[in-house]
Amino acid sequence: MSGLQVIGAGLGRTGTLSMKQALEDLGFNPCHHMKETFFNPRPNQKSHFQDILQENNKEQALKALYDGYKATVDYPGCMFYEDFMKMNPDAKVILTVRDSPEAWVKSVDETIFGGHGEGRWFSGKLHVLLRSLFVEGHHLFVIRKIMTQTHGVNPDDPKTDLAQMYTDWVNRVKETVPAEKLLVFNVKQGWKPLCDFLGVPVPDTPFPRVNSTKQFQSREDWLVKKGLLKLTVFAGLLSAGVYYLMGFLT
Repeated sequence: MSGLQVIGAGLGRTGTLSMKQALEDLGFNPCHHMKETFFNPRPNQKSHFQDILQENNKEQALKALYDGYKATVDYPGCMFYEDFMKMNPDAKVILTVRDSPEAWVKSVDETIFGGHGEGRWFSGKLHVLLRSLFVEGHHLFVIRKIMTQTHGVNPDDPKTDLAQMYTDWVNRVKETVPAEKLLVFNVKQGWKPLCDFLGVPVPDTPFPRVNSTKQFQSREDWLVKKGLLKLTVFAGLLSAGVYYLMGFLT
C-alpha cells in the first residue's frame, strides 16, 4: 500500500467531511471518507469488507480498498487506524472530536445512527435496508457489523450508551497512538493547529464547513426516496411478470 500520509481516527460526525475537504485542499488528495464507499466504490468492495470482518487477509483487503489514497477520515477507515499505522509507519494520526460526548450523540442520533432512539428502531432499520438494497449496495450491512465488532457494542441498538462508546474510542486512540504522531483536533479550531501539525502553510481561504445535520438529512432523504422509487419499479416489474406468466399458463 502506497501513500497514506494522514490517518483519521475520529468517528463519523466529528467534522470528518470538512476534514476531507481541508486535507485535500492542503494537498493530501485524494482523501477517503465513507461517501467514497457509496459513490466511488472499489471493485469487489463488499468481498473486501467481508474479509476484514472475518480477519481473512485483512491487510490485503485494506490495500485493495485504500491503495492510492493519501489520507483517510470517517468510517470505515477510522476503525482501521492501528492497521494503517503498521502499514504506513511515517503517517500522522488525527483524532477529530466534538465539543463533548453529548454533542456527538446528538449529532449521530439525528444522522448515521438515526434508528438508535427509542421508538425509532424500526424506521432506522428500514432506512438502512432501503439504502443498502437499492441505493448503495450490500456492503453497508458488512460495515455495520464491523462497527459492532470494533466498538464491542452495537451503535444501532437503543440500549447502547453512545456517549460511553464515544468516550471509550477517544481514550483508546490517545492510549495507542504515540503523542508525537497524534493531533486531537476540533474543526472549530480552524487551519493553524492542523497545518502546524502537518507542516504545511496555512491557506488564505476559510476552513471548510460542510455536512451539517440538516445537509446530511437532506441528502439521506433523497437517497431513501431513490431507494423507494427503485423498490416500486421492481415490485411493478415483478407483478407484471407474474401476471404475464399466469396468463401464459392459463
